Amino acid sequence: MITAETDVSTLGPFAIDHVVASELPASLGTSGAPERYVVTAVFTRRPDPLELEMLAAAGLAEQLAADGYPGITLMAADRRLLIGNTNLLELESGLAQRIGEILAEIGTQVATLRRTRDLERARLAEQESDRAAAIVKLANRISFDPHSSTYR
Repeated sequence: MITAETDVSTLGPFAIDHVVASELPASLGTSGAPERYVVTAVFTRRPDPLELEMLAAAGLAEQLAADGYPGITLMAADRRLLIGNTNLLELESGLAQRIGEILAEIGTQVATLRRTRDLERARLAEQESDRAAAIVKLANRISFDPHSSTYR
């Protein structure tokens, strides 16, 4: 299970393993085959919530359009990536590689963000530990001795 404290870099790359052939249109290879359809691909691992958030970013469709792939949609569904409005030929001739690059970039960004957050959490925990130790030290110096009411 991926938690907020999980280091994404230890999980392996955010990538696609394979296309699910059984979910392709049954009419492929015939005269009635659709020109464009949804291609289902399987992630190499369960995506991190931050990776999914970045994958759903509004600018991704525009980025793909600028790269020469207008109308392509990417939507995650559990461990699958639904690549909409495409076909196997388009994927084979460059779109798959571009999607792989995008996923790798997202994975790297999330790993960097997680490391930065982890370092900040560690720094704050150390500060809190130092503060708590100082309070305990101060509290231990208090004496309720009836003969003397001074700090030790």
